[in-house]
Formats: sequence, structure tokens, C-alpha cells
Amino acid sequence: MNLSALQKLYRSFRTSGKLIIDGSRAWVPVDAKIARAEPAVVKRPSPIQVVERTTPAPPVTVEPMAMVAVPRATPRVTDEPNVRATVRARSVAVKPPRRPAPPTQSEHDFSSNIRQPRRTFKHVVGMADTKQRLLRAAHDVLMDDDGNVEPRNGILLFGEPGNGKTLFAEALAGELALPFLQIAFGDTASKWINDTPEKIKAVFRTASETGACVLFIDEIDSFLKPRDGGANVHSMDRDVVNTMLTEIVNLRGSTVILVAATNFIEQLDTAGIREGRFDYKIEIPPPDLKARVNLIGHSICKNLGPKTVARATAEALASRWDGFSASRLSALGGQLREMHRDGQFSGLVTFDVAMQAMRLLQGRRGRLPEMVKAVDDIIMPMASRNVLRDLAYRMKKVHRLEQMGGSLPRGLLFYGPPGTGKTQAAMALAKASGYAFLKTTGADLIARPDSWERLVREASDIRPAIVFLDEADDILTDRRYSNVATLTNRILTTLDGASGRIRDVIFIAATNHQDRMDPAAVRGGRFSEKVRFDVPERADMERYVSATLWRIANGQYSLERDILRQCMVVLAGRSIADADAVIAESVNRAATRAIRENVAEIRSADVVAAARSVLDDRIADA
Repeated sequence: MNLSALQKLYRSFRTSGKLIIDGSRAWVPVDAKIARAEPAVVKRPSPIQVVERTTPAPPVTVEPMAMVAVPRATPRVTDEPNVRATVRARSVAVKPPRRPAPPTQSEHDFSSNIRQPRRTFKHVVGMADTKQRLLRAAHDVLMDDDGNVEPRNGILLFGEPGNGKTLFAEALAGELALPFLQIAFGDTASKWINDTPEKIKAVFRTASETGACVLFIDEIDSFLKPRDGGANVHSMDRDVVNTMLTEIVNLRGSTVILVAATNFIEQLDTAGIREGRFDYKIEIPPPDLKARVNLIGHSICKNLGPKTVARATAEALASRWDGFSASRLSALGGQLREMHRDGQFSGLVTFDVAMQAMRLLQGRRGRLPEMVKAVDDIIMPMASRNVLRDLAYRMKKVHRLEQMGGSLPRGLLFYGPPGTGKTQAAMALAKASGYAFLKTTGADLIARPDSWERLVREASDIRPAIVFLDEADDILTDRRYSNVATLTNRILTTLDGASGRIRDVIFIAATNHQDRMDPAAVRGGRFSEKVRFDVPERADMERYVSATLWRIANGQYSLERDILRQCMVVLAGRSIADADAVIAESVNRAATRAIRENVAEIRSADVVAAARSVLDDRIADA
């Protein structure tokens, strides 16, 4: 019998004598009276505890002076005359508190979302065509003047973010003097399964019980996700879409005007936006000129005080910022207030100050590298440098230029041999004028044709900007011999402004092969102004190489006496890019020798070896 069995025996029976344990043996006296013991129940302090009564062991026969073997582990000896039986408690996990039951359908109430509109169409300056279309659609819903049998409803507002879709919906309700019930997806989202569809039903039920009102669903793309995504579509999304479509149809013929807004009409479920659910699709465009003037003036005067901007200035800014969203124009005053507080200007807001504030609001300047040369530091023909100087000045003074009847070119063509600084000149022009800089290549556009539209949209968003098209002959080659003529047409159409000319965006195309360009691309109104680049003259190259060598040496290297002469021999008729490559390779060779031999000197032999490696292995010593 092992120790566990012995302990069970001892707990099940009580004897008048003592159990004698001697080492590995246990002794029970012969005359011991053995009686079955009543098990004791031990109460635990835990709030929920199920206590199990120990089942008594079956009767046993104790032989006189029976010897029972036990394990050699030293037993714990107790001084108690009678050890009461303990009852082993079964481990029971404490039950967590019960979760509240999901709300029932009757508990969903959206009456608190109903309010009286604070605006009418008189608070929306300009945008007459948009307001007229909205009002006409609302009247069709409320009363069928033409006696149409089939009722119509559902006004879908779409367009770029920040143009006031919510404002127009509320102003429509105010114009009609109707209650305004506005919801977003967050109002109906729920952690409970099937609770979101029930909330959507409750929203439409609240609108129907209200009677004539405007029900506005903001960001409806959260409710009408496409259901054709296969396995990627969650079942709950399908339920939400199905419920929404059913409720929209049920709303037809009532006096509830359903208005929904989205920034992504192409991402909506196609069945959700068809006729019969949304009969009116109205684009909310960026503010027109009248609206822009009002937004600019109101924002500035609200933040800086009345009469802090001249109306002529506001009109000039508004004409330049065609396409900017209403939210961006409304934020202009806050940025000007911050600049005024920091002492960046005083007095009235001028055109240049407002342009600077808008650049700060945009928060980015494209992809212009940090180490960009100035126009005067680029080695190029003097006539071409003067063209760039004048152009940079005109770009900085564009407001005054236009007042005097002048204008900026729509596009420029930089042409000349490879490595003559065309890309550097474009970046220098952006730096000198303060324009943002965006760059692409003909090969990139051919690989991703849709990237052109994205590039133009980005340039319009961060303008004034320069769009630089490198290796343009790849994409603007003569269309009679091109397999990308369709893409060429799209680029030329953009320059023509067929969809509306974008102010303050200049397109620059660079090519090494002007003769390959399509004649239609270089005609007037497109890439009409041409700037020639060429290899530098000997005097210009000598000044550039001398300045570069002395800058690199800068106390680290000594220069061999005739090194400049050797450079001029190998770089005769070469471009600045070739000169940079030869000098860099010469320094690499000198640096290797300095580490190996501890001799820091740039030698003529380094220049010759570098020229053979970079330019032509047939170059000989001078």
C-alpha cells in the first residue's frame, strides 16, 4: 500500500489508538477500535464554491500488528490526537459577470439626431448652378408637378473632399425650412452581430415618423461597399448594403428627402447608386470665382480683423487659386494670423504674403533635392542662362507681370547634348522662383500611363509648381512612328487646357534629340519656349574644374603642379557631367593611394587614368 492509499484509509476511519509510523512502516494496535468517521465539510470564503463530500472507502480488515509499507518520504507528524477528515474541494472557475444583452429594436432611437438647420442658401455665396440643381431635385421629391407616376428620390452628392457637401445638404434643409437628420457610419456601428442593420432600419423609421425632412447620410461609401469582391467581402457588409438598399427603396413616395455624400463615387456598390435609388447625382465642384473671393475675404477678416485685405488682392488670389477646395481657402486666415503673430508681416495682407501663407498650408514643395545649384552656378551658354534668370524673375513677380499684360509660358523645351545640365537647370529654376518641383521620365509614363493624371493632379494641388519631363523624346516622339501616340495625345491635351488650364503650373520637357520630337509638341502654346544647352567653352570649363579641385582638396590633398592643364586636355569638348565624373574618379584613386601609402596628393596621372576609365581608354598622356 502506498502513502496515498494509507492517507485515504486514515481519513476514512477513526481509531481510539494512535497510528504508529516507524520509518517505512506503519503500525495499528490489535485492540484498536475502528469506527467509520463522518467526513467533515470545510467551508471556503470564495463567493462561488462547490464542495465535494469525500466518498467513504469500503470497509477494510485490520490484522493484528499489521505491517504496511509506505514510501520513504518523511511524513508530517501532527500533535493532534484526532485528525479530522478534510474534504477536497473541486476546483471551479468563478463565473464572469454576464454581458448585457444586445439592445432590442425598440431601444434604437435617432430622434436626438434631428435638428433645425443653421444655414440656408443665402449663406453659400456663389455656386448658383449647384444650388439650383439641388433645389429643383428637392421640389421634385416633395411634389410631383409633372404628374409622374413613378416617384423619385435620392440625391447623391459627390466630388473632391473639402468642397462643402455637408454644407450644401444642411443649406438645402434650411432653404426648405425642414428638419435635418444627419447620420454617419459611426452612429450605426455596433459590436453586436446584426445590430448595425437594425440601427439603419431605425434611422429610416425615425425619418419616416418625422415626416417631411432631409435625411442626410454622410460618407455613404461606408454603408454601400461593393459586394462583388468575392471572399474578401464580409458577410456583415453584405447585410448592411442589403438593408440600406431596401430602406432606400421603401422611402420612395414619402416626403423624406434622402441626401447622401461621398468622396469616392467609383467605390460605391453599383446597385446602390443606380436610378431608382439615387435619381439625382450632383457633383459638388470646387468653389467658383465669386465663392472663392468671399471665402478668402471672410477667412482673413475673421482671423485678422475687418479691412485687413483689399478686395483687389482677394480677387487676384481667387483668380489664381481656381480648383482649391473650400476648406483650404477657409484655412488661409488662420495661417496668416500665425504669421502675423510671429512678426513675418504687418499691415494689410498683400498678394505675396498670402501666396507664402498658402505654401505653408500646403506643407510640401514637391521633390526638390536639398543641394540644388543656383542658376548662375550652372555652366551653360550665356544666352540660355539669361533666359532662365529672366524667367525666374517673371515667375516670382507673376501678379505684377499679369497686371502689365505679360504672362508665363505654358511649357518649355530644354534641349542639348547629354550631361549639359538640363535637369540641374530645371531644379535651379524651381529654387529661384519658389515653385514646387515634380519630376517624371518618359519611360516612367510609358510603364504607368495613368501616372500622368496623378502627376498633374498633384501639381495642381501644390501649385505653383514645375512639372519636369526628362527624356521627353521617349513619350513625345513623332506620332507617325510612335507606339504610344495615345499617351502623347493626353499630354498635349493637358498642355492645351482642354479640361481647364491650370494656373501657375509650368511644364518643362528635356531631350537630347530635339529632331525626334513631334512637331505638334513644340508648336506655340505647348513647349513653345526653347532653351539650348551645350558643352561649356574652354574658359568656362577651366573655371569650373579649378573651383571644383580646390574645393575638394580643401587642406586634405595637395595638387600636382600641372594637374589643371591635364584636366583641360582630357575634358576638351566634354560636358560638365563628364568633368564631374573624371574629377570624382581621380579623387577616388588619390584617396586609395593616401590610405595605402600615406601620401595625400591628386596627380596628373590620376586624371589620365580616370579619363581612360570614364570616357575613353584611348586617351593618352598630355
